[in-house]
Amino acid sequence: MALETHPVTNEFGSFSASTLVNRVMHWLRHPLTVRRLMDWPCLAELFQSNLRDRVIRIVSGERTAFAPPLQFLIVDKPYFYPGSLDDMIVFHAAVLGCLPAICQSLGAAADEQDLTPPLAEDRMRGECGSIGVMALHWQRLVKRVDELRFEGGVVVHADVRRCFRSIDRQRVIESLEESAADSSSINRLNELLEFWEQHHCPGVPMTMVSWLLVKLALQPVDRELQRAGVRSLRLGDDYRLLCPSDAAAQSAVSVLAGALADAGLEMSAGKTWFERWGDPGVARQRRQRIWKGRMKLGLVRPFLAESLRFPVLRPMAFPLLRWLASPHTVMTPAD
Repeated sequence: MALETHPVTNEFGSFSASTLVNRVMHWLRHPLTVRRLMDWPCLAELFQSNLRDRVIRIVSGERTAFAPPLQFLIVDKPYFYPGSLDDMIVFHAAVLGCLPAICQSLGAAADEQDLTPPLAEDRMRGECGSIGVMALHWQRLVKRVDELRFEGGVVVHADVRRCFRSIDRQRVIESLEESAADSSSINRLNELLEFWEQHHCPGVPMTMVSWLLVKLALQPVDRELQRAGVRSLRLGDDYRLLCPSDAAAQSAVSVLAGALADAGLEMSAGKTWFERWGDPGVARQRRQRIWKGRMKLGLVRPFLAESLRFPVLRPMAFPLLRWLASPHTVMTPAD
């Protein structure tokens, strides 16, 4: 099955459909995506030989009935996944159809605070990320913190509580409309997110392309920190506030909490802690928090995800991926 290479109009907008297909394929099979789909029952379908045909059919305008989402529970962190591969494709195509506007809204300057992949250079090419191992992105964050922190100061570690499930659909849609994103893509994205909301799964699903929407949602927060004179870095929903003193750190936390509240989000009080210069106990705590599960989540899983590209390795890779999955997970259809 082939697509026209010149711009065509379909339910995802007026642009090159073949380019959209290639981007959806790239994002779906990228190791950063697969790492987030380890417990998704449809994971194996991503590597079937007919995936491209399925993507082409959906991008060409074939409409499918949405499947109820699947809810993923680990400890007290609820996430959800699309209920079918077709819905995952629709979601990727809708978000990536808005990518030019997202790139314009974020701009290259966003990378100074936001280290979440994809960075500007990758975004402009429509790619998920040139670095497929999340551990290296964390390593970059640690390096930047060490470069920018105040000598004798404090680094505040903060986290957005239930970030994916807390992303407000209407705020995202309004942001995309203000950025003049493709209207057909916006409508399709809104339709799918609203369907998931009706099945008690608000926010965005656990997949890499969702980070583009998270970037949009957190952009006002990053800007407010900058306006308040708070030196900050962020990877995903994890913030680092670089402060010269304890008093400045307390003030920065208040600014962050207020900015998150204005964005309809909440700071995770249980994950907020202060790292003080030269404190060996806190330094150990940082290493434990950063490196805990690094081999399992940051290196081994992406390596196995990459091996899924090779059919001969899949019989070995899939059992290992299932074995590495958390023993505390429950997957249920969302009613």
